[in-house]
Amino acid sequence: MKVTIESPYLNTTETMNYLKICRKTLHNWIGQGIITAYKIGNTNRFKRTELDAALRPIKPIM
Repeated sequence: MKVTIESPYLNTTETMNYLKICRKTLHNWIGQGIITAYKIGNTNRFKRTELDAALRPIKPIM
């Protein structure tokens, strides 16, 4: 039985897939302060809970 531990941090590729956005949009959102990137080692990491919280107020346009 394989046990996997889900990290609370996502890397850039995981974040793009999680949010269904491209790299340019991700960098724009970081620059606009919509989401926060944490530098861990040589990579940016993103807290899954903060990503969920950042997207919560956005409502779809109908």
